[in-house]
Amino acid sequence: MSALGKVYLLVSLGLVVLGLLWAVMTLRDNNAWVPITLWIPVWTETGLWQSRHYEVSASALLAGWLTTLGLMAIYAIRAPFRIRAAAVAQRRLRGLEREVLELRTLPLRQAEEDDMLAAEARLDVGQQRVMQEHYAVAVPVMAAAAAGAGTGTGAAPGAVAGRGAA
Repeated sequence: MSALGKVYLLVSLGLVVLGLLWAVMTLRDNNAWVPITLWIPVWTETGLWQSRHYEVSASALLAGWLTTLGLMAIYAIRAPFRIRAAAVAQRRLRGLEREVLELRTLPLRQAEEDDMLAAEARLDVGQQRVMQEHYAVAVPVMAAAAAGAGTGTGAAPGAVAGRGAA
């Protein structure tokens, strides 16, 4: 929590405590009964509204209003912190959504890059031969061996001249 938030919270809670002390002192001093008139919707011959008269303790009436004001004050004090928490949560959610979108498009980008690299290298994957260099070296050795067999030495292909086949 920032320093400004702490100051705001301390001042607000201080005012709530002072208001609570004032309410307790006021309620203790007011022990009178006050008349209350309520207009209640009732269907009668005289009209739709009918008045009802009640006697209520001034302390109870004031306690109800103070409770309402106290709840409103608590919600007003909490409002900036809840707004900030919602903004932080929304920022985190947007960051996660960006990350998920990036991860979802990663295989598509890799496939596009693979296609571009293959086009640059001019690779034909289907016609590629395995071990081409082995075949290129083996052909002259086989030709030399075949030439030695035609001389009638009787040596096996690949055998060294001067030594017999054992």
